[in-house]
Amino acid sequence: MRGVICDDHPLMREALAGAMRDRWPDVGLDEAGDYPTAWALAAAVRPDFLLVDLSMPGADPVAGIQGLRARAPGAAMLVVTGIQDEAVLEAVRACGVAGVYSKNAKAELLMEAIGARVPGLKACEAQRLPPRQREVLGLLAEGLTNKEIARRLGISPATVKVHVARLSEWLGAVNRTDAVARAQKARII
Repeated sequence: MRGVICDDHPLMREALAGAMRDRWPDVGLDEAGDYPTAWALAAAVRPDFLLVDLSMPGADPVAGIQGLRARAPGAAMLVVTGIQDEAVLEAVRACGVAGVYSKNAKAELLMEAIGARVPGLKACEAQRLPPRQREVLGLLAEGLTNKEIARRLGISPATVKVHVARLSEWLGAVNRTDAVARAQKARII
């Protein structure tokens, strides 16, 4: 996963980047302080997502977002702004942004919103699995059954079943095979 954080205030960029790295340590992040730099990064790195402040040098909010959309058409774009002008926000929403969030929001709520709106970030969050669930995931990848995993780890099959259910939920998987595939795709195992 790769993202671009776009804000003309270095402190805001650093805060967003820090919160993102705390929650998703393996996500690559680039930063831009104005629209022209953001456009160049979007075209060069083809990010999976962009976090964008609307009030940046180089373009008005709508033209800025349109320029990013043109250069990163498949990226999830989330706006984090202090602008409260509904006409501007509606025009920005019409550009296909995944969400508009206030800079007054609490960091944890914003990170939850980002995780919900950016495909793939939830899977990366599983990097911080508890050690036992990491073990279970590794043994699932080896093709072991719940009974075999239970014997290997010295726990009950019912406990293994709970771990598998939690792993599937965190990875957004429909079954154990899908959980392994998603974990491998996200480079968790």
